[in-house]
Amino acid sequence: MMKSVKTKTPYLSIGIAIVLVGGFFGLQIPLKQKYDGIMNEATAATQFVAHPIDAEALSFLESVRGSWTVHSSESPDSIFAEISSVTGIQSTVDGVVEFHTHKTLPYSFFDFGRNAKESLVATVTVIASPSSIDGRVYHADGTCFVKLAENVVEVFEDSENGLVRTLYMKAKSGEKSN
Repeated sequence: MMKSVKTKTPYLSIGIAIVLVGGFFGLQIPLKQKYDGIMNEATAATQFVAHPIDAEALSFLESVRGSWTVHSSESPDSIFAEISSVTGIQSTVDGVVEFHTHKTLPYSFFDFGRNAKESLVATVTVIASPSSIDGRVYHADGTCFVKLAENVVEVFEDSENGLVRTLYMKAKSGEKSN
């Protein structure tokens, strides 16, 4: 009788281990599906590419600053400060670039903290990320900008007071600009 108990013990242990491992991964499948859905939404919402401010972009930015109307300016930028406090991304120009170009990491079956942070960043991205006419966030030394429309540009700058956001609008033909 003793021999048969000894031979069944390893099979029982292996069986329990298989059930536990299967249960562990089985319980995570719905979580992974939700995570993947959020990740897909975030990817669709933000297709930004970081683009260094080259001579052409610098000329465009100088034109915007010189002849377009300031629609609003905020220092420090309260909107991105909120995004920063929720996501942990710095409230700086580098943080703005990181936020707009963030690629959500694939689901991890073993790093729940990372999954939670990535889900949070992806959700905030879906809610707060603007659309861009060219899919780029232009950046260089403490300045970045996004072309929101043909006549609207959002500029971010680092300053001693924090991140400054300025929204510029170009007057339509026949309208006066300030």
